[in-house]
Amino acid sequence: MTKEEFNLKLKELNISIKDFSQIAGIPYSTINNWGFTKDDKTIPVPKWVNPFLKYYEKSRKYDYLMKEISKVANALEIK
Repeated sequence: MTKEEFNLKLKELNISIKDFSQIAGIPYSTINNWGFTKDDKTIPVPKWVNPFLKYYEKSRKYDYLMKEISKVANALEIK
């Protein structure tokens, strides 16, 4: 995953780099260094970030689905 792909995925998930930093427990400055070149070496986005974001997205969808199911279940209980 490139830094550009990382930024695009964060935008799709509607989370900021600061939010990602807090969720993943990584210093904000470390994330900002990804994609930059130092001593002729580019600091890569770590390999774990892509699956982390995929599972984060799944988790948000699951939370939304459970919330909607709970609403329907509560509405049926009231009747």
